[in-house]
Amino acid sequence: MPVGLHARRGRKMKRLYAVFDKVTNGLAVIAAVFIVLMTVIECYEIIARYFLRRPPIWGVEFCEYMLFLLAFLGTTWVLKGKSHISVTIVLERMRPRTQTCCHLLSSFAGIVICLVIVWFSVKTSWQCYVTGVKVVKTLSQPKWIFLSFISLGYLLMAIEFFRQFSDHFGTLRTAKPKVS
Repeated sequence: MPVGLHARRGRKMKRLYAVFDKVTNGLAVIAAVFIVLMTVIECYEIIARYFLRRPPIWGVEFCEYMLFLLAFLGTTWVLKGKSHISVTIVLERMRPRTQTCCHLLSSFAGIVICLVIVWFSVKTSWQCYVTGVKVVKTLSQPKWIFLSFISLGYLLMAIEFFRQFSDHFGTLRTAKPKVS
């Protein structure tokens, strides 16, 4: 591949990743706002129940919906920042090249698992949309809306896993094996 073409492709990927990072950061901010809103709603609900003797009927349900949504809005941001819980006791004792291979394997597994979940959640969302299935509680909401957030969250995670896979693959490709 000509060097100029490789450089142009690299610039395009950097721009795409910059847009992806903005989307991921924006969704993480929305997730953080949901946490604040849930706190405010629950505090209001406690005050309304014990002091005003008139608790709102919608409070718990709104918090349930926000809790569900924030799980899929913030996971890519957590994955991107490597802020998730990981057990590294074995990995830390491996050689750097072996660590990189393990990261490649886990990133690839993440891509596959996320895409399988995206496939099934899109399929289920579509079925719920076509059949008009609703989540019926205090409020009646179309179920496909909530299921589509599963698709979005896992699609974004698959993209992030692909980015990490590419980074690890580049590290493996550029690393020079030690000659003993």
